[in-house]
Amino acid sequence: MLQLPFAPITRTLARLIPCAVLASFASASAAFAQDGRDDDDPWTLGPALGAPDWLHVAGSFIARFESLEERLAAGATGDDHGLFTRLLLEVGLRDTFTEVFFELIDSRLNGEADDALATTNRVDAVELLQGFVAARFSDTFTPDDELRVLFGRHTMDIGTRRFVARNRFRNTINAFTGFNATWNGPDGGFARLFYTLPVRILPGNGDQDALFDGTSEFNDESRTVRFYGAVFESPDIGLSSRGEFYALGLFERDSPDRTTRNRRLGTLGTRLFKNPTVEEFHWEVDSAIQFGTTRTSIASTEDLDHEAWFQHVHVGYTFDGPYALRAEALFDVASGDRDPNDGDNNRFDSLFGVPRFEFGATGFFRPIARANIISPGLRFAVSLAGETKVTLLHRFAYLASDRDASSTGLVDPTGQSGRHIGDLTELVLRTPVG
Repeated sequence: MLQLPFAPITRTLARLIPCAVLASFASASAAFAQDGRDDDDPWTLGPALGAPDWLHVAGSFIARFESLEERLAAGATGDDHGLFTRLLLEVGLRDTFTEVFFELIDSRLNGEADDALATTNRVDAVELLQGFVAARFSDTFTPDDELRVLFGRHTMDIGTRRFVARNRFRNTINAFTGFNATWNGPDGGFARLFYTLPVRILPGNGDQDALFDGTSEFNDESRTVRFYGAVFESPDIGLSSRGEFYALGLFERDSPDRTTRNRRLGTLGTRLFKNPTVEEFHWEVDSAIQFGTTRTSIASTEDLDHEAWFQHVHVGYTFDGPYALRAEALFDVASGDRDPNDGDNNRFDSLFGVPRFEFGATGFFRPIARANIISPGLRFAVSLAGETKVTLLHRFAYLASDRDASSTGLVDPTGQSGRHIGDLTELVLRTPVG
């Protein structure tokens, strides 16, 4: 029997509430699954409950145990371990033209090491993740187009999710409150326009007891932090490729209850890509420049000129055959601060993006991110029986600037330690169950 080193019982009981919900949910799932469902049909909560077409009901629960020998963060020593849990529940009302949607999240960390750090990347207890109203229109600008306009708190993915994403692996999820409009053209074109206030997860990282105890405090937004942008995707730019063009803006300033890095950043980028097809090459080129002003930390009061850039390139080939082998060569560069004393900041800021799908896991273990990095790599993926997939990733990691910090916060201001910070190998087996 596996025994986890749980924290004191007063904390553990409060944190295990989601597990009790999971047990009830699983029992209900088994009962509904045996009630008239074809074995080949995937089980979903809404139809199992007999919900009408206008009512959307869904949920998920994830439990993940992590153990790490030798912490990688600056100033940290020793080992780390813990059980991450995340419960999501969704309810939505939909008709032809309107939608009302709510989603709750409960993310916790259990059984952690005695000196573990609880952060808002790991804990968000009993919170409204999404709550919005939306309207849908057709034939708005051209025949057969579709326009969706949303107001309220919501999550979003943009493009490859490098700069704006709904987190999938991280235990908590980015959310935004405001306006978000998406347009789908009849020829496959796509456009998005949004103006939002990023949601701040509370209690903050400074209140360790509240985070570990699972104390629920309603997350908030501030007009002093704004995130906005526009995205356009063209279905055909030649060579069977699609093109995406994006402009993102982030504006921050301090307020009485919130200290920021005073980021006032603009990010302009272009992504050209061809999706994988059997017995053909595919590729992607994603280039972004970033400009504005920022501070090196929330403790600093000095605004620095910000000039940074990012480049991603990959090319791959999908082989015909029973395993549909896909092989890819990858290369990423994100600028680092060239000189910590020159009054400029050249460290690329990936905003609200996620590194997981290109740079490995992001729980206790997060060795690489899109800042101050040069990283070539290889990725192989095969499909086995059913929908089982195996992926092998290997990345080499070097500092773009040897005087700037790595994503772990470790830094040698003299640059004498060299650029190579390590190699990452990841093997993933993904298979459906039930």
